[in-house]
Amino acid sequence: MPPKSGSREFISEAVDPDPASFDCEGTAPGEPAWPRRFAWRGQSYEIAEVLRTWRTTSAGPYTTGDVYLRRHYAEVRTTCGELLRLYGERGGRAARWFLHSRVHR
Repeated sequence: MPPKSGSREFISEAVDPDPASFDCEGTAPGEPAWPRRFAWRGQSYEIAEVLRTWRTTSAGPYTTGDVYLRRHYAEVRTTCGELLRLYGERGGRAARWFLHSRVHR
């Protein structure tokens, strides 16, 4: 049975960004430059439009009240019309960019 139109499919898999596709111009300080092109499961995707962005934080490991920025999220529309949610991990992980989910048409 195919997924229901408008349903969100959770994926959370690493993507392979095209290093030449990062555009740092116009990026606010502290915000990541999103890859404009990336590959996932052998298919290439190109971002046509960033619809919205947000970030998540978590408490630090001590009782100092520190807050740490963990992930940057973006909902995007690709050039082929797909709606995807991407996120970038902060920290020392090997894979930094992930496909969080996609909306079925």
